[in-house]
Amino acid sequence: MGKIYTENGWLIRVQGNEHSPVHVHILHANGKALITLDGQVKNSGVPAKVIKQAVEWIALHQDIIKSEWQRMNNPRENHHEKK
Repeated sequence: MGKIYTENGWLIRVQGNEHSPVHVHILHANGKALITLDGQVKNSGVPAKVIKQAVEWIALHQDIIKSEWQRMNNPRENHHEKK
């Protein structure tokens, strides 16, 4: 799994073999959430303060997220690009 950011006990990651739209998963001791690049949130127990911090980080780092999404979800395309 593509861990792309960690902060005070929670992390943001991109998973492979995923569905559109491009999104990240937030993992926290109290739960998990899914956040799309346009800021839509599906939360299951992550504190509101963490969601706010994650949404702010995501807004500033969309290029990193898109790159990791491509790497994790389109490995054949990435393999061909390297040739």
